Amino acid sequence: MSEGTMAMLIPIIAIIASFTVVVVIVLAVLHNRRIRHEMLHRERMMALEKGLPVPMDYSEGQSRRRPYVTGLIWAGVGLAVILWGIIESENDLNAWGLIPFFVGVALLIGDRIAVKRERRNHSDSTMYPPADAPYRGPDNPS
Repeated sequence: MSEGTMAMLIPIIAIIASFTVVVVIVLAVLHNRRIRHEMLHRERMMALEKGLPVPMDYSEGQSRRRPYVTGLIWAGVGLAVILWGIIESENDLNAWGLIPFFVGVALLIGDRIAVKRERRNHSDSTMYPPADAPYRGPDNPS
């Protein structure tokens, strides 16, 4: 192979490999989600067969998202860019740093409102219904 052909193949292979990696990651996530849903379905069916209370859906339970973390990260990135702009005395950088800073502040305010709403509603984020809840099964659907 000549050097010109090899020089043209390297970027083409790099682009194809990049897209392949993205496709493999997406397929792995979708496969994992399908397996998880199948396991949840099996668990529900076994509970129904044994006459046990049906567990609540996992998506109805506690979310994995931690409040305030995303907002703090965005606000921190914005402050870092603003401080970098102050140190380097670049006014344009300060203006660009305000964007992630205010995104972080907005996320913090939104999380604060959501936490207050959750406390006000006394939402129970457990996976199974409380012990004092009436039995909810195939013979007693209420």
